[in-house]
Order: sequence, then C-alpha cells, then structure tokens
Amino acid sequence: MGTVFDTAIVNGTIVLENQAVEGTLLIQDGKIAGILDSGSKVESKKLIDAEGMVVLPGAIDPHVHLWEPSPQDYREDYQCGSKAAAAGGVTTIIEMPLSVPPVIDRESFQLKKDIADRNSLVDFALWGGLIPKSVDRLSEMHELGCVGYKAFISYANDNYPHTPDDVLFKAMKNAAKFNGLVGVHAENADIVETVSKEMEQSGNRDPESYPDGRPALAELEAMERAMLFAEHTGCRLHIVHMSVAEGGELVRKAKEKGVKVSNETCPHYLLFDKSILKEKGPFAKCNPPIRSYENKEGLWEQIFKGNIDFIGSDHSPYTDEEKLEGKDNIWKALPGFGGIDVLLPAMISEGVNARGLGLVELAKLVSTNVAKTFEIYPKKGTIAVGSDADLAIVDLNQEWVYQGEHSFSKTKSSQGIYEGYKFKGRVMTTMVRGTVIYNDGEITEESTYGEFVPIQR
Repeated sequence: MGTVFDTAIVNGTIVLENQAVEGTLLIQDGKIAGILDSGSKVESKKLIDAEGMVVLPGAIDPHVHLWEPSPQDYREDYQCGSKAAAAGGVTTIIEMPLSVPPVIDRESFQLKKDIADRNSLVDFALWGGLIPKSVDRLSEMHELGCVGYKAFISYANDNYPHTPDDVLFKAMKNAAKFNGLVGVHAENADIVETVSKEMEQSGNRDPESYPDGRPALAELEAMERAMLFAEHTGCRLHIVHMSVAEGGELVRKAKEKGVKVSNETCPHYLLFDKSILKEKGPFAKCNPPIRSYENKEGLWEQIFKGNIDFIGSDHSPYTDEEKLEGKDNIWKALPGFGGIDVLLPAMISEGVNARGLGLVELAKLVSTNVAKTFEIYPKKGTIAVGSDADLAIVDLNQEWVYQGEHSFSKTKSSQGIYEGYKFKGRVMTTMVRGTVIYNDGEITEESTYGEFVPIQR
C-alpha cells in the first residue's frame, strides 16, 4: 500500500518559482511532500478541489504594526491582526517593533514573542528596534532570532526616537559583522519637519497638499544617504514603504555597484494617487504620503522593470475617532491605516488582472523575495518539496467590495482608505503548515496556532 498523504490539493494552478503548472499538490506533516501532474492517482486523508483556482505560496507581509504590547492595543492586536492576515492570504507576518516597550533587548523581545505565541493565528517573525540606546544590542537580538533592525531617519515618537546619522552608521557597522539587515524609514527629518510646519502655519488645510509637506526630495535624499552608509559598511539595507517611483532606479543603480540593498512599496501607493486625500482626508494620510497619479504609474513601471523587490502593507490601524481628530487639519491627523487583508487581493486585482502581472512575478513580490531577504527561505516563501505548506488558494476572477465592518481587524473602520474599493481576485482558502486556518470567509483554527519563525541560517 502506498503513502496516504495528509492532504492533496487537486485541479489547481500551482505557482512555483519558475512556472505555473496544473497539477496535484501533496502535503504531509505540515510540509510540501510532492508536486504531481494533473490526474495522478494518490491517496489522502483530505482532498481539496481547487478547480479554477490558483495555488500561491502564502503571502509574507514584511511590514506589520500590531499595537501589542502597548496602551494603544485597542487599535490592533495579534489575535485580530493575524486573523485579518489569514483572510488576506498572509501566512507569515513580520512585525515592526513600535510597541511599548519597543523590541530593543532580550526582555522586550521575549515579552513580544510570548504575546504573539499566545495570540497569533499565522506564523510570525520579529523586527528588532534600531534606536540610539539599542545600537550596541543588535547582535543580542540577532541571537534571539530577529530578522532585521528598523530605524527611523525621519522623526518618530518618544518611545521610538529618530536615529541620527552617526548612530545609523555605527549600527550598520555592527550589523555587518553578522550580516544583519537594517531597515530604514527613509525621509530627511529636517526637510520634512520644516516644510510641513511652514505649510501648516501658512494656514493651508487642503488635504491634497499634504504630500508637498513631505516632498519626494526628502525621501530620495534619505535613501541615497542610507545606501551610501551601506556601501561603506557592507551592511545589508532595506528601504521600507518606498513611495517615490524614482527610488526604484536609485536602488537599481546601487545594486549594480554591489550595494546590498532591497526595497518595498505598499498597496496604497499602487492603488491610489493624492486625490484620495481630498476624498478621504485623514483616513488616507500616511508617511511617506500618497503622491501624484504619475508617481503611482511610475511605481508600477518600476515593478515591471524588477526594481521593486516586494510589497508590504504597512498595516497600522487607528480608530475612526482618532482619525477624525484631524478632519479639520490634515497636519494634525495620525498617519497610517490598516491593509494587511488587502495586500494580496490588491496585487491580484491591480497587478494581475488590470496590468498583466504574471503569477510567478506575483508570488515573488508577495512571498518569495520577502522570505529570501529576511532569511526565512526556503522554510517560507515557496512551493517546493520540504518547505512549509503555507498556501493561499485564490479565485482570480471573483469580484468583491471591501467593507471594514466585515474585516477581522480590531479596528473595523467604516471610512478607511479601502472602504468601498472593488477588487477582482479573492482569497478563498489560507493554509499554514498544512492546516486550513481560513476558508470562504471563516476562521477555521485557534488563534494560538501561529509559530515564531527565527532567522534561518
């Protein structure tokens, strides 16, 4: 008698790293056990018929803010945020260290990890924090399993202060010793602070003017500065939430010089232009800001040229009440919004269906390239024998309208940036390590299912 597999997924289009094939996907003990031709006879305890569907490697969101532990955990927590991730086909989240306390040492790391262990439905990895007082503790966080170290070149907040140039350069030298990854929010702090304050003090309250207060120049200069530091230290560098299309060419040129740099952009920069600020006001405010229509189209061009490595949601919800505090003054509004549950649908709808993005390229942008950059590949990020069976089964053609009230996110915004957006392409089933955790609108597994994913070396 032959092997009886735990699960067989049949009749679907399976997206591998170099091609999409019609076939049967076999799962055993939480791992991919085989990829067979269509019609192959196998025995399994569970059969999933994916006829008409596409089977993708589960998305990995590299840029997630969950406000736990924090006094602001009413905005989002691991239980709700990870359920929203599952609904969007995200099987691993890489959580940013903006909680209170930020993840900057063994104690704060363990606090965050313990909370996630108890409450995350999906698997998770952790960024470490790069702030002035953690610059000499990066190797400690590396040993604990952090996949990267996040710094703000721009001004941030009291708990997570701005990283000045001397500290950033020292941190890069320290991280280079163990081939660590430094991630930066790249905006020139002084330019942004001065220009935005001048515009606010002038009485300008037009929400659509907000991007002018954080000009593209400020982002491009900070990117170039960080890449220069990376070149001289040999440190691996990642540019988070890149909003400026010209940044793709800067990264390409730096890579050609041998700089170890990667970049991400976000769905909101690819779906919207700055006119959404006129429509949605504070609910569309984020940093860096959403820019012009021409810039949005330029970002897509950079994606098709291969100059953007992957996509991150920058999931950072606030309540409607908090957002509305800035309804009469965009400069006072809190920056950020949720989006983890639309990362993959957005790329299917606007990339695959609207612009002809290939399925292999889609998988690289939402999964494979993320896993490779953060060194959790091939455990994560690919459909290959021996890899974790993290999968998103999607219907490329199903149309649906986003409604915040139906989101699993803790903040169910009724006025959010994606509210009312019509998508074409929907996640039907999400699997983590061979277990179905989401199916057809329902969470099907306990919130404690997720596991910590340390750096794989």
